[in-house]
Amino acid sequence: MDEPSYFQSALSNFVTDAACGGAVRHLVDIGYTLDQIVDRLDYPAPRAKVQRIMMDYLYESRVLLREEPSGELFAAKEVFVQEQDAFGRRSMRKTMADQNGQINAATVSVSSFGLNDCKMNRSVADFEGPRQQVILWKESVYDPKRDGKLTELLHRKCEQNGEIYSYVSCSFGKPESDQNGQYSGNEQSEPGGVRATTEDIPSCLNNRQRDYIKGIRWDRPVLYHRLNQRMLEIIGKLYEAGGYGGAAFFAISREKVIIMQK
Repeated sequence: MDEPSYFQSALSNFVTDAACGGAVRHLVDIGYTLDQIVDRLDYPAPRAKVQRIMMDYLYESRVLLREEPSGELFAAKEVFVQEQDAFGRRSMRKTMADQNGQINAATVSVSSFGLNDCKMNRSVADFEGPRQQVILWKESVYDPKRDGKLTELLHRKCEQNGEIYSYVSCSFGKPESDQNGQYSGNEQSEPGGVRATTEDIPSCLNNRQRDYIKGIRWDRPVLYHRLNQRMLEIIGKLYEAGGYGGAAFFAISREKVIIMQK
């Protein structure tokens, strides 16, 4: 892509994000599908740009992971909190929040007069979460006779670990390959570089579930989705219909449950 085209694309993305990025992220949070989000936006944003914002947010909020869950799930994230003193002067305070949104005591104060006048006040030496990246999983294979109904098993383990530390592998899309049959996609690829296979999703799913899956860019053979209520129901229906095989991950108890396709 030449420089003018790259600049125009970047500017267009910036304008779209400024105009409707907040609305898109809010609608994602409350469970809207891509098509529902596009229909409800006041700003006439192209579907592809809305999808880009949605995908960025799903990865940023760790609803979707590109790699198998790791110790990174436990790492706190930087957030900025606005404060106002007794004289009405406002300042931004940088602090750390865990995955539940809880603010840690460790903070960095940032003066409202600009970054060049930043006042740093570290109350601890390090803000980083646990450095361990690899989780040593305790693997087991799901057995209906022993474990009962799949959705009930996954629900129990989600309650034990917390939804934000529970994931399931998903293989709903397939990247395009080059002439040699090699995977040609990458993290920056455009939607046109991905060949969705959602047409093969069994009819056991309702329209909203199918629309949710179709709205996501499955730009890798396998992605890992947070095991929220929606995905729990989707996986349960697909498994019963013989359309799912994969693994569920529960980071607190370090359990990996292999789910064999019927």
